[in-house]
Amino acid sequence: MLRDTSKRTSRVRPERHQVLHGDATVAAPPSRHTEHKTFDEKTGLIRTHRIDEDAGITVEGGGRQVYGNKFLSTAVRLDSTPHSRVILALESIRHKSPQEDPDRAAEGVALVAMVKRILKRAPGLKAVTYDAALRGTHRAPLIAKGLVVFTPQHSGLAPQSLLRHKDGPCSHDLYVAEARVCERHITVDGKTHYTPLPVQELEYREGQSSARFYHRISIDCPIKTHTLRIRVDETEEDRQMDPKTRKKRFNRTEHLRQVPPDTPAGRRLKGFRQDSESLHSRFDQSYPHKRVPAYGARGALLIYLGYAWLNNSITRALNHITRS
Repeated sequence: MLRDTSKRTSRVRPERHQVLHGDATVAAPPSRHTEHKTFDEKTGLIRTHRIDEDAGITVEGGGRQVYGNKFLSTAVRLDSTPHSRVILALESIRHKSPQEDPDRAAEGVALVAMVKRILKRAPGLKAVTYDAALRGTHRAPLIAKGLVVFTPQHSGLAPQSLLRHKDGPCSHDLYVAEARVCERHITVDGKTHYTPLPVQELEYREGQSSARFYHRISIDCPIKTHTLRIRVDETEEDRQMDPKTRKKRFNRTEHLRQVPPDTPAGRRLKGFRQDSESLHSRFDQSYPHKRVPAYGARGALLIYLGYAWLNNSITRALNHITRS
């Protein structure tokens, strides 16, 4: 796994064993209590409880609040092979404010550092799949390393003006909407409509300091078909600060994706990430009441490491039996 093969594949459809999937989970501590003492107003009884000093409340997808310690994991597996998952890295990450927990990194920052460490040891890594917690500022350094980074698109992002393409009498207004390049049209009733432009290929160029990715797109119009190349990695112009807003001129990696989510290739990569949900579900179910039998983030991480060793040992044993 995580090695180059002789099989020729496109960058938008890497082989399963070349794709890293990751996710964060919140492990519940042995006690659900958040206060050392509780007072029963009816009986007047004061109870003393042991609490997990590192645990905190985290808001997961859908707005659900969970209490515990937060951990990040990445793994890889073979295609169509049961029990082939290998957990590559684990880390305890910050789920409180930087002032309350200065020793641990935030989820996106921790993932970027983790993937970079893995890439140094496994140059066959081609792509990374994650959830919407990974933002453009986190995707940019991984894309610069030559990786395809796939995440779902954040809702509520307004369409962004990209450029106006002029060729003779033709003029086309291009925008970024729904994570891809679109052409803006004004309908007869005055409404704005964004038409996705077909991506013929995701082109890759290895630069001196960082990798470059391009969408080769086509625009069909009555006069002729136009072909353009649009950068989908962060450019030097993107990094320049707008003196009015004091923000980047264009947060390209936030709005524009290498592989748009609502495409066959995007749905394929999205399906790979679901294996992380299975990994965390099995971890929760391994302990009574889905609570990790250890207090503190370091103790819970030690328990998680033991679970990872067991998982990887099963994978190694079964693959050895299969291959022999």
